[in-house]
Amino acid sequence: MMNEQELPHWLQYVLIALQLLAVGIFVYIIWPYVKAEPWKKKFVDNKQAFSIIIVLVMIFVFLYGMGAFFDIFFPIERLDVAPAETPAP
Repeated sequence: MMNEQELPHWLQYVLIALQLLAVGIFVYIIWPYVKAEPWKKKFVDNKQAFSIIIVLVMIFVFLYGMGAFFDIFFPIERLDVAPAETPAP
């Protein structure tokens, strides 16, 4: 079974370029709609929407911090290789 590490390098670069091109086309298509919206009036001046945005940012920071905490203090142990150290009896 092939995975992304077994693909030829030229094919990886072509796929990356295709993804970047798709993002560029997407931004080109939606930019007039994004620019025409009154974002400040909708989200900054509206106290309820602004509060929801603040809560969502706080949730994101909390989840990111929890993920970093568990990555640092409880790292993933590989099961396909032998452990580097064996505990003494």
